[in-house]
Amino acid sequence: MTKLKSLLSLMQSMTKAEKKQFSMTISEEGDSSADYLLVYKILEQKKESTSAEIRQAFLLKKPKGSFDIAVNYLYDKLLDILLSLRKNKDSYFDLFQNILKAKMLFERSLFMESLELLKDVIEKAKRYENYYALLLASRLELNYLLHLNYLNTSEQDLYHKQYAIGDLLNLLRKINVQSSLYELLKHRLIYKGNIRSSKQKQEMNDLVVSELSIVASSNDSNFEITKMHQLFQANYLIGAGDYKAAFQSFKELTLLFESNDYLWANSPFEYLSTLEGVLESLRSIGNYEGMEYFISHLKNLTNYSSLDFRINALCLLFQYELFPMLDRGNFDGCNELIEKYKESLYDKFSWLSPIRQTELCLYTALVHFGNHQYKQAKKFINTITFNRNLGNLPLSRTIQLVKLMIYYEEGSFDIIRYETRSIKRKIALNNEKGFKIEQRMFWLLNKNPLPILQRTRDELWEKIRPNIEVLHSDKYESQILRLFDFTAWIQATILRKKLSEVLNEKFNAFSTNHSEEQK
Repeated sequence: MTKLKSLLSLMQSMTKAEKKQFSMTISEEGDSSADYLLVYKILEQKKESTSAEIRQAFLLKKPKGSFDIAVNYLYDKLLDILLSLRKNKDSYFDLFQNILKAKMLFERSLFMESLELLKDVIEKAKRYENYYALLLASRLELNYLLHLNYLNTSEQDLYHKQYAIGDLLNLLRKINVQSSLYELLKHRLIYKGNIRSSKQKQEMNDLVVSELSIVASSNDSNFEITKMHQLFQANYLIGAGDYKAAFQSFKELTLLFESNDYLWANSPFEYLSTLEGVLESLRSIGNYEGMEYFISHLKNLTNYSSLDFRINALCLLFQYELFPMLDRGNFDGCNELIEKYKESLYDKFSWLSPIRQTELCLYTALVHFGNHQYKQAKKFINTITFNRNLGNLPLSRTIQLVKLMIYYEEGSFDIIRYETRSIKRKIALNNEKGFKIEQRMFWLLNKNPLPILQRTRDELWEKIRPNIEVLHSDKYESQILRLFDFTAWIQATILRKKLSEVLNEKFNAFSTNHSEEQK
């Protein structure tokens, strides 16, 4: 990625509050004619332009200016401002910044001031369980004491500090091993699927035994190890099909976060991410009833003091109140929910992070699509089509398919042929792995017209049905299907049925199978 593309992505990730802070900083510095500010203004006005067009726009205004230098300077300037906004708001940033301050003080022969600052960092790092900052500060303190010939430090004090570092390294080793086991578990569940054979069970059990041995040898009150244990257990239990026990592990994880809110580094972002992961897991197994418990905890975060955090938490709350209705095909209920959130969420769209904006537009477009409001659906989907931050993530591929669905319902088949060729060419050029659901969708989207006789359509569906339904058991394909069930639209289109009806049928069938598995 070139520096200009990196700059574009960085600017797209900035919230309204961050852009306001940038403008205030520039105003205070009185640097309004600088080249980098011109680049900023051009990028704000020409978000969808090519690199060449942006460069040309700059040179028209500043023929003797250096575009590349201005881009690099603006990129660094934005990073500095974003970092300054975290000051005194995030203990993680504060601790490492104070370590750098202590280092600078020592280099300027302010030895006592440096050691006092390191002492303060060590105490706070212990309180916030920031073991990496604690290790760095503790090791730096010993180095400085050595340089000062152990001023006011007895041998017993020295031994105590060395012993504490040894304990800390042992704890970090356990956390690293536990994290590695959790990463292996997630990788196997994603690419090998749920536990279905004795071999898979043995592979998973080996991970479970190793993980439990770490927990058994650790301090019960350690937040990081306890948190990782609950995540490990919950994901393993989902893979094993024990959803009831997995739900209990998720509940314990939530209670763990809420009873240790002082560890949130002055922002409950990690807790919000954890709740999102829990809700996503419960949705994937169809446990909508269980989602209600965590949605109630998510509501508490929408009262947080920071406006941008509050709005982003509200967006997540909206999504998980929407999903049970969207997955059932209840588009009328979805419409009512959108109206309910119009003032509190949609009218504050600019405060959302780029990913939240994208998700909100995608699911709103799907609701309009389900209600045959294709003009409104296109309006929302076009808002996010060119978001450079998405790359080729499943979210981006989902957006492409939804856009093609809208074109299909509008009868824009020439555009569909052009777009599908373009997508296929891009996948081939980048040596990417395409999704099977994309191939199925491309086949249907370009199969125009479909048979006129209903009997022929029924026969066509029965012919391709096995290849369509098997996609739901493919963990790779589920990355897209969990965002929206495109197989339902394929079925509805071929059989001339309402999308809401097919989604409801599939939802009921899934719920029945899930209930039987639980028994």
